[in-house]
Amino acid sequence: YSYNVGTLKAKARVATLEQVNAWINMHQTIRVIQGRLEERLRSETDLSWAEFETLMRLKTAAGQPLHMGEIAYQLVGSPSGTTRIADRLENAGLIERETPRENRRVVLVKLTEKGNRVLAKADRLFRESLHETFAAHLTDREVGAVRQAMRKLLEGNDAWQEARCSPASPPASS
Repeated sequence: YSYNVGTLKAKARVATLEQVNAWINMHQTIRVIQGRLEERLRSETDLSWAEFETLMRLKTAAGQPLHMGEIAYQLVGSPSGTTRIADRLENAGLIERETPRENRRVVLVKLTEKGNRVLAKADRLFRESLHETFAAHLTDREVGAVRQAMRKLLEGNDAWQEARCSPASPPASS
């Protein structure tokens, strides 16, 4: 790829073979680990990854209801996809949705007691599985380096947001 800029000839930059392989390996790693995490969550709690993450993010809101739009934003999902997740969670009795009288366009979501119990079990399973599939294979320093690299990539693509990328939830109580 090249183009002329006046009399200068510049070559378009493209990813190197090593960069392509790193991207492929990163993508494969995420798919494999996420698949194992979701398999365990589904088999032992009947939650999908998206459902678990929705419950987790409601828990990190410290008892404050979240707007459906905020949940979709944090999950990097579509509003319609987030609504389908909320429908399943509400039908299972894990969340409650309400529309305030003062603003009928807003839908607030909060965990139920049953949702807190299911999340406590799911959080324990998630953390055990994450340790087995991820943390057990890396040192603390390597985990920090991975996190730093991921943050750098997200920031470089204007996608780092504290609420979405660093929810910092304490372990769910058992």
